[in-house]
Amino acid sequence: MDDGCDAEDAPGALPDLTGYELWDRTQRAGEQVAAAYKRMIGARSTPARVAMAPEFLRRVRQLLTLRLVAIAADRRRAFPPRVPPAGNHGVAVLWAEVFWSARARSPDDDSGVLQATDVSIRGLLSLEPSDLADPGMVRAWWERLELVEETFDGLEMEAQATLEGLQAAVEHEQQVRRKAH
Repeated sequence: MDDGCDAEDAPGALPDLTGYELWDRTQRAGEQVAAAYKRMIGARSTPARVAMAPEFLRRVRQLLTLRLVAIAADRRRAFPPRVPPAGNHGVAVLWAEVFWSARARSPDDDSGVLQATDVSIRGLLSLEPSDLADPGMVRAWWERLELVEETFDGLEMEAQATLEGLQAAVEHEQQVRRKAH
């Protein structure tokens, strides 16, 4: 079921992707994670589920990497850099950049969303196949992944809205200059 996109998603290749290419790969990765999840939930035995777990975990890591590359890039464009950009494209490094950038923008945010997402990402990255032997645990980690995705959506929307506002301000300034001349 592997479509060969893993070689394309090697960390060195990700910065060269256009926005659409990254979005497309992210969509495919999400579909692959969902398919791996369905196979695991549908497994008829614990050993079968544990045997499928490495593929699921690999797909989760790939999805997290793609999402974080896109979010980090959007946030770098939208907000003044308060946190140094990630030096590589590992999930933990990218998440650290996004997490601290978001915290710097909202230091008084006490919603706990970022912290809960942090705990979930750390948990997802530390899972072992044997941790997913029970279907209930698979479902629980799937739910946590969905919450991570919701947080990512919010962080991405915040950056995109800011970028659109900045672009509108530049366009307005250009129109004012044209009318003045």
